[in-house]
Amino acid sequence: MPAHRFDLVGGDAVLDFANTIHDWTAPEPRDYVPTFPEALRFAEAAGVISAAEGRRLAALPPGTELRRLRDLRTRLERMLGALQDQRSPSAEDLEALASEGAEAARVTRLRSEKGQVKRAIDADAAGTATVRYRLVEGVIALLTSERLARVSRCPSCGWFFLDTTKNRSRRWCSMAMCGSAVKARNYYWRTKRRSKRSG
Repeated sequence: MPAHRFDLVGGDAVLDFANTIHDWTAPEPRDYVPTFPEALRFAEAAGVISAAEGRRLAALPPGTELRRLRDLRTRLERMLGALQDQRSPSAEDLEALASEGAEAARVTRLRSEKGQVKRAIDADAAGTATVRYRLVEGVIALLTSERLARVSRCPSCGWFFLDTTKNRSRRWCSMAMCGSAVKARNYYWRTKRRSKRSG
């Protein structure tokens, strides 16, 4: 079976991570990162880790890291979903995120790069938690930035995306995946109703 191709339509690695569940509203949602190696493959595709880091992390015993990544993803979906509904994320989810942020800070290093000081999770120090810690930092950065106001949710599949259009008119996660399908369905039912009326 060919490897799953991740559809990175979120505009942010954090949103693409939330979108590794096929449909959050389905009775049995499909998980696109069912194993730790697949989680690493996603992280590399989304730019969270480099190919070299992916190879090093794949050689380490994953322990409980896959479960922790899934827990983070579930909390992320709940927080983003609450904000989409004009509600505050739960205190428990925010506290758990803050706790993981504190863990990530312990393996964060500052480095000078091209005249700028940059903050980064040290993969050697973080080990298998590298992907999770980098995503945690990304979640905190997104939730505390002005970009949060531009996060939307696709009405068809429930995926999140950053609407960067000037007038915030983007409606679908992707026109190819959901927009065209919904338009085709609407067209089908419109023509069906017209044919019934004319018949």
